Amino acid sequence: MKTKILSFAVFAVMFFIFTASLHSYPKFAAYTGEKCQSCHVNPTGGGMRNLYGVKYSKDNLYFKMWEKANKTTEIDPVITKGISMGADMRMVFIDNQTGEGNPNFNTFFQMQGDLYVNAQVNKYISLMIAPGLYIPNTYGSSPLPTKYEVYGMVSNLPAGLYFKAGRFIPNFGIKIAEHRAYNRLFNDLYTPYASDAGIEVGIAPSFFTLTAGFSNGSSVNINNQRNNSYDFDNQKQITVSGDFRWASKKSKYTFGLGGSFLSNPFKYDPANNINAVRQMAAGFLSIGLFERVAIMGELAYNRLDINDSAATRSDMRTIFGEIDIRVSKGLELKFQYENYDNALGIKNSTTERQRYSFGAVFFPLTGLEVEGVYRVVTNGKGDPEPPNATDFKDNEIQTVFKFYF
Repeated sequence: MKTKILSFAVFAVMFFIFTASLHSYPKFAAYTGEKCQSCHVNPTGGGMRNLYGVKYSKDNLYFKMWEKANKTTEIDPVITKGISMGADMRMVFIDNQTGEGNPNFNTFFQMQGDLYVNAQVNKYISLMIAPGLYIPNTYGSSPLPTKYEVYGMVSNLPAGLYFKAGRFIPNFGIKIAEHRAYNRLFNDLYTPYASDAGIEVGIAPSFFTLTAGFSNGSSVNINNQRNNSYDFDNQKQITVSGDFRWASKKSKYTFGLGGSFLSNPFKYDPANNINAVRQMAAGFLSIGLFERVAIMGELAYNRLDINDSAATRSDMRTIFGEIDIRVSKGLELKFQYENYDNALGIKNSTTERQRYSFGAVFFPLTGLEVEGVYRVVTNGKGDPEPPNATDFKDNEIQTVFKFYF
């Protein structure tokens, strides 16, 4: 009897891992086969780098021809025993070409300004503080800080078990850096204001990682505008993630597979007692070849049910795909495909968007990254405009300057 119970428990855990929700990996994890927590203080990846992450950037992210200059720099995030710092600063220049009859624009935009301070209180307890940059003119007279995170964590437990409490970004899907990507922007994930207050627990034995979060969630009002970066009602958001990752010896081949699920009930119209629930699911994979090619993809489905008199429902889908190719040390080629469709089931919907991006990423020296991409956008598979309308385009050139340590 005990054997049957144990077998069922193992099967249930394995089934949950493979079907419920897995967390994908950015390109560096795809190259090497390492988990995101190998390089970051946050077990779910992103944000402040740990000592291994700092060493990886120092050993790999610079032009080979400037190796001598790079070796003269020493990046040491440790301030005192147990206290370390880090930072990410990204500024983007966007030149948008909207087409005949529509105004073009180009602008410099401060996309990110994060300072990280982590205190390792003892072997098991740490405290992370990451105040974000306030961007003016974003929410009228009350701008919100970008990616404001502060949380305490219990970690370094057997099987990679950890517990986190505070304000942080819920663990969902592929953690790519750019919040303007369709699968982030339209799903409201990892955008500058996506942090949420709550708790999270995770475990990472061997090839697997599994996390579950319980938080406030965010809400939109009856005008489909976001009220706050969190909601005040009694209902809470549940986010579940996990991953499976395999790497061959010497990381010649890596493979990751996953999926994510999120459920967030909230008050859509408090005055008339109208409730709503947003549910999202995503499946994704990553492949690495010879530490030179990284392939990532994500398919996400977003559903909003509003319990009004018409039982309103909206469904949305996003597709994200990226290929990164290391041409040489410090130089990568980048290709992206993105798709956004908020009118599923309607053939040749005029609201569907497809975006093709291609460009290059340069790492002149450790601590500096420059990315240049050209993007071509099409709206809808059919004629995107009414008869006699002016030609519509949304192509753009984007250049990103990133400084980090």
